[in-house]
Amino acid sequence: MSVFNAILKSTKACLVTIIVYFSVFALFGNISAKATATTKDTMFEDSVVKVAITDNDNSALSQGLVDYLKETQNVVDPQTTSLVEMNDNVRFLIYDYALIIPEDFSERAKAGETEDLLEFVAPGATAPQFLLTEKIRTYMQDVMVYLNSGYSEEEAIALTKENMIKLSDTKATVMDTSDENHRSFYTGMFTFNGYTLLMILCISISSVLGFTKDKDVKNRISVSGMHFKTRNAATIGAVFCLGFVITAAVVLFVAIMGISYTNEKLPFYCIDVFALMLVGIGMAYMISAITTNENIINMVTNMFVLSMSFFCGVFIDLQFLSPAIVKFAHFLPLYWYTATIRLINDTPIDKILGKTFFEYLLIELLFAGLFFAAGLIISKKKEQYAV
Repeated sequence: MSVFNAILKSTKACLVTIIVYFSVFALFGNISAKATATTKDTMFEDSVVKVAITDNDNSALSQGLVDYLKETQNVVDPQTTSLVEMNDNVRFLIYDYALIIPEDFSERAKAGETEDLLEFVAPGATAPQFLLTEKIRTYMQDVMVYLNSGYSEEEAIALTKENMIKLSDTKATVMDTSDENHRSFYTGMFTFNGYTLLMILCISISSVLGFTKDKDVKNRISVSGMHFKTRNAATIGAVFCLGFVITAAVVLFVAIMGISYTNEKLPFYCIDVFALMLVGIGMAYMISAITTNENIINMVTNMFVLSMSFFCGVFIDLQFLSPAIVKFAHFLPLYWYTATIRLINDTPIDKILGKTFFEYLLIELLFAGLFFAAGLIISKKKEQYAV
């Protein structure tokens, strides 16, 4: 127990590092997860659009359209007549949508023309913008139906406005029950966790294992009378205990932060996270075999984990990476961790425990074993050549 306790006490030296990376996870992971989370009942909901209108016709028909939009949308002054400036204003979100009514709008509409009656700037970029374009077209079609049915222009405008406002009282919501079209809060949190958990495990456990290789510490342990197997068992137990506590803290934090998000898949995410824990411990053992210098440990860990995070879909979604990079990522353990996260997110809960899920976990465990084997080989070689 003395070796076990001594190793655990040595973690005080890297306590600041653990707190810093855990804080990074708590802050940025939470922000990222909430920003990207979507639910099945809020994939799209109709909303009010900020519209800039330029009425160059100033006819009863154009004024009727403007009045209708003022009652259903947020109409603002475009502050310019330049198409280029309007486009820039839409692009930089000064307003969401620009509508230009040309001088001959009323004449062409009454003549029966339906194509290109109005000019739109950046319509259809978002679902509400697209829906607004369709509402305007519907408005014009209804007006023309009333005019062609013998109603006066004033009556056609009034009736159309009344019907369209009634229609606007109905909120449009797009429902989608497919899991693969949604990203849960847990998916966002555990994906970002791939970076922070590996950083914490690699730095803290490498430092702890480096502590056991210090000459003074080794001499004290060797004269303690403790059997070689007992000493190794205590070291392994302390390392896995540290890894388990850190990983359990991460899982508990995610569970607390995601308490408002209904999701029954948390146990499957936990399985994947604990598989990543073994990968992190294996990496830490390999790094500690390479060096016991804390500065070099930090440098190697940052270089390795940061690179994997960019290549494997933690910081950048895989759809934005080139096929060559994605193929290369298959040779990195973090890719299979994020692949398992995506599988859990996209698959109905009753179908997760299948062949693919266990294959991904097995690959992660193989990487963990590979890192342990590499660490053993490096340690043996260093002992052989007295490095």
